[in-house]
Amino acid sequence: MMDIIDLATAWTEAGEKVALATVVRVDGSAPRGEGAKMIVSDAGRIAGSVSGGCVEAAVAEAAQSVLDGSPPKIERFGINRAMMWDIGLSCGGEIDVLIEKLPELAVLRSVFASGARAALCTRLDRDAIDAASKAVVVAGGAMQGSLGDERFDRDVTAAALLLIERGRSETVTIADRRVFIDVGVQKDRLIIVGAVHIAAALCELASQAGFRVTIVDPRPRLNHAERFPKAASLAVGWPEDVLPGMGLDDNTYIAILTHDEKFDDPSIEIALRATPRYIGAIGSKRTHAARRERLAQLGFANEAIDRVRAPIGLDIGAQTPEEIAVAVLAEMIAAKYGHRGAPLRDRVEQKIHT
Repeated sequence: MMDIIDLATAWTEAGEKVALATVVRVDGSAPRGEGAKMIVSDAGRIAGSVSGGCVEAAVAEAAQSVLDGSPPKIERFGINRAMMWDIGLSCGGEIDVLIEKLPELAVLRSVFASGARAALCTRLDRDAIDAASKAVVVAGGAMQGSLGDERFDRDVTAAALLLIERGRSETVTIADRRVFIDVGVQKDRLIIVGAVHIAAALCELASQAGFRVTIVDPRPRLNHAERFPKAASLAVGWPEDVLPGMGLDDNTYIAILTHDEKFDDPSIEIALRATPRYIGAIGSKRTHAARRERLAQLGFANEAIDRVRAPIGLDIGAQTPEEIAVAVLAEMIAAKYGHRGAPLRDRVEQKIHT
């Protein structure tokens, strides 16, 4: 989201007017979830996505009308027989998109800046949209602004705090009034231990998937920007010296790719004493069995050791470093959303890509 805000800032500073389109409701399957955004300038520039390409052209056209003076609007996009050969969502779902002139940039930054735990709350009833009725709720419970009376604000704050805790955006109905609660979620962080070939491929793929990647390796001849151009940071040092100060929280994923006890064991030990979302370590089943014994000797219970996903990655038959990186990233994404990584054809739920 910050990339979009930075672009919107540059466009407005260049004298362009900018509209913001935000998915506020998903019904059925859709490529993007609630909170997905795109911006459109009056010069015709577009950034971001609300549907992965299905309806962006129609959204951009609606945004131009808002920039020309039409009031903010909620447009519904989906697929039906009348739309089959026109615009629509090929996956069969419907989305509601709020299209408005760009809200105050300072407000957006306060919610979506890296590390922020806050939510931008927008009334979706007609009069409120026209009046740009918005408020910000921060994790501590304070509301900046107001969406109505004191009791309504209190109920919205409670709903926002619950969604901030869950890390998801959603439209809720409170006292017969709809409110879109847009949660600013901290960007997921991937720490890769070992500046090896697989690490280079995984860094590239994970960066494209939205992870902020850090490479940890004490060897400067391997751990440098030319090998890892997409890395957000490079930590040239031993894992036992670097990892303890990195704050391994629930937004952290750790991939240990060295296949070397000098790197693996200290990294896993530190990770198991913290709360990262994902811990994966490369190596065969035999290698991991020996690793488990060493961890047990350090006092770790079997339940704790079971948190380490090893051999790392999903079973897709990967052979090359690039294919292994795909398998690892797929397992990380499954962990992110609490899925097993099973084929989609085995899913029974209606919603798939949400």
